[in-house]
Amino acid sequence: MANLGGGLLGRIIGLVVSLAVAAAAYFIFFKGQEKVEQAKAPKVGECLVMTGSSFDADHEEVECDDAKAVYKVVGKDGGCDDAELNYTISLGNDRSSGNVADLCLALNAAEGDCFDLGGMSTPSTKVACTEGAGTTSIVKVVSVGKAGDECADGAQPLENKTRKTVLCLGPAA
Repeated sequence: MANLGGGLLGRIIGLVVSLAVAAAAYFIFFKGQEKVEQAKAPKVGECLVMTGSSFDADHEEVECDDAKAVYKVVGKDGGCDDAELNYTISLGNDRSSGNVADLCLALNAAEGDCFDLGGMSTPSTKVACTEGAGTTSIVKVVSVGKAGDECADGAQPLENKTRKTVLCLGPAA
């Protein structure tokens, strides 16, 4: 009978050690994968094209002078200005996954650019200024200035107080 108890105790210890090794391996793998993804995340100053929806967004990195470059990464670690898009990159497909980047994106805009600002769940896109003329979601950057500057000719300001800039937006056509 004593021998049976020792065997059971050995099995329990073996199971506990196996679980501990498995947990450690999972943690090392997950944290390692998180670090790799953090290193691949866009950096401040890089430009992106966003696809998908705000609930399932993805990005493509492009040169900032590329006509497709809609957003510029202007901050990391959250705390985005109201005029910026907060973009969180996570491992996996659910909110319980590890966040590897919490980026602030501003429109990569120059005077004369036109954007379809989309809606609540769709990212902005750069468009031809003649596309969708007369629709309220398509706007033209009339001027780019410093925070606090007035917009001329009825243009609406999109002020980024954190970055101390203002985009004056008017109708596309």
